[in-house]
Amino acid sequence: MKKLLVLLLFFVFLLIPTGCGNVAIEGVAITSENNVRTIKENETLQLTAVVYPANATQEVTWSSSNEGIATVSTTGLVTALTVGSVDIYATSTVDTSVSNKFSLIIEENIEAEVTPTSVELTAADNQTTCKAGEKLTLTAVVSPSNASQSIEWSSSDNTIAEVKSGVVTGKKEGTVTITAAAKNHPEVKATIELTIEPSDDPTFTKDWANMPYSTHDQVNAADNETPVKVKGVVTHVTPVSDSNAVNYYIQNGTEGYYVYAQDAITYPVELGKVYEVGGFKKYYRGIAEIVDVEYFTLVSEQVSHTVTDISNLDPTNKEDMRVYQNSLVKASAELVSVSVNTKAYSFYANINGKKTTLRVDPALMTSEEFAAINAKLATVVAGATFEFVGIMSEFGYSASSTDTQIQILKADDLQFAAISTETVLEAAAGTISITTTIPYSINEIELPKTITNFNDITVVWSSDNTAIDVTNGTVTHSSEDVTIVLTVTLTLDGVTYEKTFNVKVMAADNTVYEVVASLDLEDADAPNSYGNSASKSGYDAGTVTLGTPKLTWLLKNALIAGAANDRFDGTMSIRAKGAATAGETGRIEVQQDGEYNVVEFAAAIYGNDKAGAQIRIEYSTDGGSTWVASGDIVTLNSTTLVTYRVKLPEGAKRVAIVVVENTANRVNVDNIKLMK
Repeated sequence: MKKLLVLLLFFVFLLIPTGCGNVAIEGVAITSENNVRTIKENETLQLTAVVYPANATQEVTWSSSNEGIATVSTTGLVTALTVGSVDIYATSTVDTSVSNKFSLIIEENIEAEVTPTSVELTAADNQTTCKAGEKLTLTAVVSPSNASQSIEWSSSDNTIAEVKSGVVTGKKEGTVTITAAAKNHPEVKATIELTIEPSDDPTFTKDWANMPYSTHDQVNAADNETPVKVKGVVTHVTPVSDSNAVNYYIQNGTEGYYVYAQDAITYPVELGKVYEVGGFKKYYRGIAEIVDVEYFTLVSEQVSHTVTDISNLDPTNKEDMRVYQNSLVKASAELVSVSVNTKAYSFYANINGKKTTLRVDPALMTSEEFAAINAKLATVVAGATFEFVGIMSEFGYSASSTDTQIQILKADDLQFAAISTETVLEAAAGTISITTTIPYSINEIELPKTITNFNDITVVWSSDNTAIDVTNGTVTHSSEDVTIVLTVTLTLDGVTYEKTFNVKVMAADNTVYEVVASLDLEDADAPNSYGNSASKSGYDAGTVTLGTPKLTWLLKNALIAGAANDRFDGTMSIRAKGAATAGETGRIEVQQDGEYNVVEFAAAIYGNDKAGAQIRIEYSTDGGSTWVASGDIVTLNSTTLVTYRVKLPEGAKRVAIVVVENTANRVNVDNIKLMK
């Protein structure tokens, strides 16, 4: 009987699932040694995949998006074959719907270059004809075989046929010569002449010529993919993108339309000319677009357009403004605020008592025009009056969430009234930001002697204490904290303006403190393909258990980010962003009580965000029920990490590093140490 019982227990045990096969797969992270993402031809790179959660089956299958560029073995070893971009995928063997990709760039191996002697060019099935709208694949082989096989493709007439990576697309009837030249050796080439024949299929899917024109209201109200036809004069054309796509605005009277991603080779667009356009409605982020243009005809008749004055209207009322969507509008306005950027940005103005969003997007203009707009806006101040012309627009992800905004497209469309010298000086002073808390570890600060976009202004610094030498920015730390008044005097055309800064110079501190806890993010999750922590890659990171010893930390309006451009120390750091209110702003808070007398951390401005971001230290003596600001505000002006140390009052049990609300957008924080 006892033996029988043992056998029964043994068979029951065999029926119980073991291992990690039943664990749900949440994600896959892919890394390379030293985060390498660029290798050369004929080189190899070992990739490593980690399946989450950690107790899940770790087996993955590897694949390449283009095995002509790079292959990958079953163990994740990538072999580069030729120049190009490729995505390497790791897919869970347990749940094939869970995968991730690692983007890799293959560069030419210059050191191993062999000079090509000839190029052989052939067409699939030796074809010499191709129909309009169809594709034909060409193959180019460079000799000798150990020479680079990289090819520069070109067409003698892109309106008849274009070629990309050896694939020819017929555009219209005609004869065209396709050239395949060895990269970096254009004299070594081969050509093939192709005849493009008319398409067997109708050019149009609709009888556009006989279709009536759609009204502005009809285009706005139409469902996606509804065919629409409009007529108007082109009021603005964006630069043609690398994909040969062009976006433009066309207007008839007050009715304006936005045409997106039209083929600029087949249908070239000229500013000021009148066209009939047939395409399909698409709603995207608040804008009624016309896409997939099939019908584009130049017409000789004159069509006028109206620039509507909205100075006495409510430009923030999206229902009232929808009649002007994609049309030119103008207004008299008063500037509320502006902060220029190298990327698309908004600035704000009062129009008829309503705060209105004006938008500057470099994608809609040349780089020269964008720079001219930035230069003009960089020198104006809040309260300045101006006249403008722009395109009435909307922005949002659904019809119920869109807000109005006006696209500014040309520097000449912004005309600011003359402002006084005093106002110019005040505006220039407002752009000056210096660090106002100088930790013991900093012995030199930067005091700007010139101001960007205000080149004619003289800048002179003075100090009420020799602890800061204004001639070279040298800082001397004494045995006690000291607050110094720095004064900057700006002079323009004989007019002066002064601005003062209260700067706290922290005492020299050679004390050796005991590190109670540290958080350097080195034990954070491996970065995903975006360089952020695989599991804490959003600004709602919440709580994490990390550091030495492992403690629970609250990351509010913060995420764990990977290293980039030497802004961080180590592999990962915390990126936190400011908000309008103290309750919503970025916060890094230890969740366990301890005896903390000093907090030390490294911080920097993130990315292209403006200087002047501020951090404060808060502490709690009652386990987090109430929080008190230490009084020390750290102003960040550098994208390089700087170490700060702040002393805490006796009895501090918890500590938080907080981005001061209403300051610059984002900061990076790393190497946090809680000491006593």
